[in-house]
Amino acid sequence: MTRKDTIQHAEMTMDLAEDISQKTSSFIHSTNHRDLLDIVDSLRSHGVSHYVDLPQIIVCGSQSSGKSSTLESISGIAFPTSEGLCTRFATELILRRGDKPEIKVHIQPSASRSNEERARLAAFSGNAKNQEDFPRIVEAAKEAMGLTGSEGAKVFSTDVLRIESTSPSAPNLTLVDLPGLFGASDKNQSDDDATLVQNLVVSYMRQRRSIILAVVAADNPFANQPVTKFARDIDPSGSRTLGLITKPDKIDESSDSERYYVELAQNLNVNLTLGWHVLRNRSHITANDTTEERDEREAEFFTNSAWSALDPSQLGVESLRARLRKILWKQIQTGLPGVKAEVQSGIKECRTKLAQLGKARSTTREKHTYLQRISSLLSKLVRAAIDGVYADKFFESFPGQQDAFERRLRAHVQKILSEHAEQMRVDGHALEIVEDDLIPTRTSRRRYIYRQDYLQVVKALMDECRGRELPGTYNPLVVGDLFSRQAKPWSSITQNLVEQIHEAAAKIFHKIVSEICDENTSSRLMKGHIQPALHRLRQDLKNKVDELLEPHLSIHPITYNDYLTATVQDIQTKRHDRRVDELSMEVCGYTAEYAPEDLEELDEVNIKKILTTLKEGTRPNVEEYSASLAADVAAAYYQVALKKFIDDVSVNAIETCLIQRLPEVFCPDVVWDFTEKDVEQLGSEDDNTVKERNEATKKLAVLEKGLRDLDAFVARSSVHAVSME
Repeated sequence: MTRKDTIQHAEMTMDLAEDISQKTSSFIHSTNHRDLLDIVDSLRSHGVSHYVDLPQIIVCGSQSSGKSSTLESISGIAFPTSEGLCTRFATELILRRGDKPEIKVHIQPSASRSNEERARLAAFSGNAKNQEDFPRIVEAAKEAMGLTGSEGAKVFSTDVLRIESTSPSAPNLTLVDLPGLFGASDKNQSDDDATLVQNLVVSYMRQRRSIILAVVAADNPFANQPVTKFARDIDPSGSRTLGLITKPDKIDESSDSERYYVELAQNLNVNLTLGWHVLRNRSHITANDTTEERDEREAEFFTNSAWSALDPSQLGVESLRARLRKILWKQIQTGLPGVKAEVQSGIKECRTKLAQLGKARSTTREKHTYLQRISSLLSKLVRAAIDGVYADKFFESFPGQQDAFERRLRAHVQKILSEHAEQMRVDGHALEIVEDDLIPTRTSRRRYIYRQDYLQVVKALMDECRGRELPGTYNPLVVGDLFSRQAKPWSSITQNLVEQIHEAAAKIFHKIVSEICDENTSSRLMKGHIQPALHRLRQDLKNKVDELLEPHLSIHPITYNDYLTATVQDIQTKRHDRRVDELSMEVCGYTAEYAPEDLEELDEVNIKKILTTLKEGTRPNVEEYSASLAADVAAAYYQVALKKFIDDVSVNAIETCLIQRLPEVFCPDVVWDFTEKDVEQLGSEDDNTVKERNEATKKLAVLEKGLRDLDAFVARSSVHAVSME
């Protein structure tokens, strides 16, 4: 290209950029409006839009509904238009104000692209000398994206074509043209393509600061165009959705279709908060009309048709630009505080992430320092969790949080131990021994036995244990055997407790490590050091539990707790009282509690019969009494041993052998003794960690620059940044 050609190309590009600027200049209403658009563009140009939704106008609708023609009318760029399949990918038109008029065209690859494809697409660029060049650029972009039209080629793409137009008078504005929605597949587009397009359109709609320009064509039944349904589902308040009716000239005058769409435009059918607008775009016949000719045809049509019943502010492209300007300004005004809050939140997340990843480390010293920092934080948080001091943000709890309880280890352990104590009280005894005149609490017949039947078991055991004791007495070893049989479930219940406590400890270690270091280091630490250390503690705990359990199962019962005799006394007293009440009710219909004090009130009471019945009913049977006493002593001893065992397991096993040793699992002293091999194995960073750090650093720089711009804008414009015009 000669110097003359270069100058001529630059002049043509400047003319095109200025032409686009003139078409969109009506979006600027005042200096304050310009400032609002400027700050949004500043954030976008610095990459903030990659992390925070920024205000933009998206044009969406069904295929052949006139979306691209609408965008052309608004922006002045001649996007390719045709009947049927046309828009194959999202096209973002970014208008910027700058000293030098220029147009840049490039492709933003989708996240699903490989690194090689991303590099190839990122290298794409197009030069637009005039309006006629845009169809050529779009076709080149299609080919670059693989939308060649050949058999087996893709039909739609999730890549984005970005057209950046800069000129001194342009508004800082972003408009997005999206592929048309469709339902039925054919030889050119499949059901999978329909899903891809729908997901793409919906993803833009879900960007909660986007203004949705929902386009419906008047020459197509409204029920066949789902765009407003999606818009109402995503934006139920309707605060950012403007309905747009196109092709009003394609329907017959005074027809039912015309009346339907006029009512729709009047907001009498599908009600939208922002209402409806009507636009008559170029047709195939008038495709070569100038902008002035297009606008004249549109104005003449609306004047001499049923559409004249609408307010003029709802008709035509100039009115549309004015409405969009007001909607956009309001959206930016109300959304800017939220943008700032999200930017600040993003900065906080980045700093947390970078602290988690740590500084870049390549030397042994750097790796050792990193591990020392992690071990210090870890042991500090574990100690706080054990002591029940939940001041650190790691222990923060909010409604609906699933793992808050697991993070607070002391509370978690207390709950586990309380449930264990209750389970031991309810299920710790092999058999529930039910007094003959009472009802069992257990439902399974194999898990309870009535006392009369149980005494037969005791008598049989007394025979088996017979030693040198005199007749009518029992061998004290009987109590030990009876207790051992009842305490059989203790072992399995307590081993389950050990597993629960170990699991609780493992969970909190995993959560802490996941938050204070990168994923690679977290995985290596857990597998290479922490899990083995916790397994050793679990084994120590199991051994201690077995040690505490062994005397109860193998040694003759020993206790100096006077609770034993008090319990035996209580058991026998209650049984005796129930027996006496039963006999007295049988003879005279009264018990000692409810009998009248005055004998004259008793009618024909046979005192002799009462006394005889009580004498015979409470007469001791030496053999029965001996078995009964053995059973009662065994039951009382079980209660004494149960209380002691529950406390011993909680304090001498759980607390001493595991809980209090958790801060030592990975503390600075442990790291200090690491060999060079240990440091290399646990402290090295992988490629993914390096990538995450670079991305977090880049994001932090982008967001911090965006926050500075926002702060400067707020200081410059005071309340106008957040208040209505």
